[in-house]
Amino acid sequence: MKVKGTGICLRKWCFASAIVLLMASPPAWAAEFGKIAINDGIDDFLLAAMPPPGTYGIVYLARYTSNYLANNSGNSAVDHFSLTVNAATPRFDWIKPVSVLGADRWGTVILAPYLDVDARISPVPGLNLTDSKRGFGDLTIGNGLHWTLGDYQMVNALDVVFPTGSFDAARLVNLGLNHWTVRLNHVGTWFPRPDWEISYGLRWDYNFENTDTHYTTGQVGYGELTAAWLPTPELRLGVIGVAMQQLTSDSGPGVPAGGSKYSVNAIGFGGNYALPGGVFITAKYLKELEAKNAPRGQLFQISIAFPI
Repeated sequence: MKVKGTGICLRKWCFASAIVLLMASPPAWAAEFGKIAINDGIDDFLLAAMPPPGTYGIVYLARYTSNYLANNSGNSAVDHFSLTVNAATPRFDWIKPVSVLGADRWGTVILAPYLDVDARISPVPGLNLTDSKRGFGDLTIGNGLHWTLGDYQMVNALDVVFPTGSFDAARLVNLGLNHWTVRLNHVGTWFPRPDWEISYGLRWDYNFENTDTHYTTGQVGYGELTAAWLPTPELRLGVIGVAMQQLTSDSGPGVPAGGSKYSVNAIGFGGNYALPGGVFITAKYLKELEAKNAPRGQLFQISIAFPI
C-alpha cells in the first residue's frame, strides 16, 4: 500500500499507549495518585493510515521529565518536585482484511510498557520524599476498524487497559493504576495533496474503581492534531498538538471538597524517515505549556516500526 504517492508502504496506526505512574497526592491533585499528562503521546503522524494485512512491530523509547507540579490554578503545588520516567514500549499489530460496514481492515494491537520511574517531592520545606521503581506497567489490548474514503482514512477503535502493573498504595511511585480503563478512539488522516498530511485523534477514557483504595478517577477526554509536510517522499516533518481534560470529577475517599480535575496542553514537533523494507524511524519532542492538578514537563520519543 502506498499512501498518496509518498512512497510509504508501512506506518503505525492509532491506539494510545499510556506511560503511567502513581505518586503520593498533594490534596489538590486530581486523579488518584496522579498520572503522567502526556499519556496519549505515543502516536503522532499518519494516525489512521493502517498498514496492509500482516504482522508488524513497533518499539517506542521515551523519556519524560518534569520539575513542576501544578495545582488547580496552574501554580506550583509543592516546595520542590522532580520526576523522570524512561519507558521502552514494545507493540505488536495484527492486520487482516474485512468487509464490515464499509471498513476494509481490522487491526488488533498489544502494548506492554516497561518503565523506569524516579520521583522526588518536597511538599513543604524540610520534608523530602523519594522513590523509584522499575518494571512492566499496565498492558493495553485494542481492536479497531479502518475505512478508506478517497483522500481521507479513518479508524474507530476500542482499547482495554489491564491493571497488570505493580501497585502498592503506601508507595510514592507505582508502575500501574490498579484499575481497568476502557478507551474509545476515533482518528483520521487526510491528504489534501501528495506532500501534505493532516491527522487528528479523539479519545475518551472511562476509568473503573481501584479496588484496593475504592477510589475512582473521573472520565478523561483528549485530542491530538498533527500537520506534516513531505519535502521528499521518504521524509516527513511536522508539528504536533495535544490537549487533555478530565471531564468528570473523581469519587471515593480523599476527594477534595468540590472536586478537582486535571488538564494539560502540549505542543511539539517531529519527523519520520522511511527506510527500505518498510522500516520507519520517528522522533518527536513535546513540551507541556499548561497544566492543572498534574505535572508539567516534556517528552522526547524515538520509535522504529517494521514488518514481522
